[in-house]
Amino acid sequence: MDQFPKPIQDAMRASGAAATCVPVQIDQGQWESALFIHVAGPECKQDRYILKRAAAPTPATLQTELLTHDSAAIVLLRLEALTVPDDPLAFEILLTPGKVPSHYECLKLLSQQARLCWFFGDTDYRIIQAQNQEIGAEQHENFEALAREGFAHDSVLRMTGKYDANAALAEIVSHYELRQDVTRDPGEIEH
Repeated sequence: MDQFPKPIQDAMRASGAAATCVPVQIDQGQWESALFIHVAGPECKQDRYILKRAAAPTPATLQTELLTHDSAAIVLLRLEALTVPDDPLAFEILLTPGKVPSHYECLKLLSQQARLCWFFGDTDYRIIQAQNQEIGAEQHENFEALAREGFAHDSVLRMTGKYDANAALAEIVSHYELRQDVTRDPGEIEH
């Protein structure tokens, strides 16, 4: 695969998402959740340079959190790729497992699959780096708990007529701002 699959590109363009976690079949294998990160814009120029030229996988982390809003449960996936010292490339993916079936499916797959694939794409969605990390038993349990607890939270809200994933998402997104202040020229990078 040399670029993000077209349906993923289209979905990211339509939603304005810079990162997504979706179920995919890689090399005609089993379905698994994978991360697609669109490293675009002038604020990511240095990150693209580093990712393209990296001889080894870029250190990356994934943190998770269940946000139980009054209107819906939101699962937060926080991705960080350590491209620039002291200024990691960071993205947050908000999953609404009670609203979007593929979001619930992502969590279920993550609770079972052996690895997590990361695909970093440039401004044209061409893959500039691909890597994967093993998922161990503790992480499997964490993803299973996120799916289970989010589903339980949303079930109660649905029974009381208070479920509204869009309101929960709007509240959370209202606190975001774009990464800024990355001004060094890619040629100045220390190796």
